[in-house]
Amino acid sequence: MKANSLFLPFYLLVLLLLASCAKMGQPDGGWFDETPPKVVGATPGDGATKVNQKKINIYFDEFIKLDNPSEKVVVSPPQLEVPEIKGAGKRISISLVDSLKPNTTYTIDFSDAISDNNEGNPMGNYTYSFSTGEVIDTMEVSGCVLEAENLEPIKGILVGLYADHADSAFRTKPMLRVSRTDSRGRFVIKGVAPGSYRIYALQDMDGNYMFNQKSEKIAFSHDIIVPSSKPDVRQDTTWIDSLHIKSIDPVKYTH
Repeated sequence: MKANSLFLPFYLLVLLLLASCAKMGQPDGGWFDETPPKVVGATPGDGATKVNQKKINIYFDEFIKLDNPSEKVVVSPPQLEVPEIKGAGKRISISLVDSLKPNTTYTIDFSDAISDNNEGNPMGNYTYSFSTGEVIDTMEVSGCVLEAENLEPIKGILVGLYADHADSAFRTKPMLRVSRTDSRGRFVIKGVAPGSYRIYALQDMDGNYMFNQKSEKIAFSHDIIVPSSKPDVRQDTTWIDSLHIKSIDPVKYTH
């Protein structure tokens, strides 16, 4: 009995050591992912011409989430039949229901709807485009929409162009090309062809892209908008490091 009692502390010590060795811990999750998803391909290809198919697939380098496409994703020219837009895995699939118009540039503006599946890093403004004709129209019209009563920006309102300059066009015809404003009231209408346009903002209640209800808010500009391009020069800065500039060079581009 006496000899066994001497070994008792040793037994207890061994058991405590074994218990501490078996303690479970939370595994390290690794580096935090700060890289947004990137497009690695599309069918038809982004910027393709002579397209006649209405099913589009866009592929990414990682699993993605598509947030609220019915409100955030804008197809132009506007679609009277709502297109089917789904995100699954590393792919976004779009099925257009309306008939494709000949010799027309189509743009699908995803705004900030795309993010990666793990950390939610937003991809930022991304627009896919194709043309049913031989050329892609690349001009843009941008601006902002403010509430007349308080000059606050209006978020999520439709902004569209009309090639018809008649004052009654916004009551009888759907918009030709459209965009939606962001949280700052800013908009960019993309894929615009050379020409002259009038511009309207519309709080569209019934989804027909024209003003036909008293409850719909509308705004317009009296100016005729003529998108154009010209050769221009901008400054391109090359850095040695974060503090020192190597050179500032003029670079020619199309404005």
